[in-house]
Amino acid sequence: MKVNEVLYQGMKGIELVTSKLRIVIITEIGPRIAFFGTIDGENLLYWDPEGMEYDDWKLYGGHRVWITRPGADESQDTYLADNDECEYTIKDNGVDVCSPINPIMKTKRGIKIDFVSENELQVTNYITNCGCMLYSGGVWSPTCTKPRDGVVYGIPLGDDSLSWDIVKIVIPRKFAGNTVRIDDPQITYNSKYMIINPMGVITKRAVYAPEGKIIMSWPEENISFIKSSKCIRNGNYPLGGCNIAVFVGQDNFMVEMETFSEEKTILPSETIENNEIWKIINEAIHFDDKN
Repeated sequence: MKVNEVLYQGMKGIELVTSKLRIVIITEIGPRIAFFGTIDGENLLYWDPEGMEYDDWKLYGGHRVWITRPGADESQDTYLADNDECEYTIKDNGVDVCSPINPIMKTKRGIKIDFVSENELQVTNYITNCGCMLYSGGVWSPTCTKPRDGVVYGIPLGDDSLSWDIVKIVIPRKFAGNTVRIDDPQITYNSKYMIINPMGVITKRAVYAPEGKIIMSWPEENISFIKSSKCIRNGNYPLGGCNIAVFVGQDNFMVEMETFSEEKTILPSETIENNEIWKIINEAIHFDDKN
């Protein structure tokens, strides 16, 4: 693996390269992962170096670290601040990039990247309480992807290890000024998967998924991006107990693959994490009952 300081589309960052993968994490703002893909392939992430403005914050895309707040996932401390310049430490097998301490919440957020193999890496998303008071919440890890023609997303549902198998699906019908359909044709199901076929209309679904996986399949390129986070059975997850979510943006400008940690009280000097495994395989996964 090679690790280099780079300038990516005008922003300072760190590039990590193996024989199969390339990833760029920005340090000038964030932390944010701006590029993820195969060594000679296209960026699987949606990335806008200009950034769409929302009040005092910009959506650049990529992968970032947010905070879930019990009963208030639309609050400003969900996302503030993830546009500030970061500190970073380059390690033998990766990099650790961390934001400055937020002056109001007294928290900081970071991303650690460690390679597991040539085509697999661990992305540790973390929040640290740097204040002298209690804080509460969970680590929210949204990854903005670029949905090309034919790209389909799937979330494995259920758990065959139990005789009582419940599928929990939560529909945030109104959120952040958006209203979504319950009978959305972009969302279909079979006995194993919730399947998302982006058609350019805003929608969101959150689920309790015991496998902890959300998958992006690109048949034209014969690859799949698998993002997973260990699911804690009966964990204190947000949105009524959901550990995975997906969001389709207007006109298919992006699709977010989201995972959550449990929500908890964060003691002074304590860090909570959401550990994800990112993997690209040379196979387009077909979301049918057999796979």
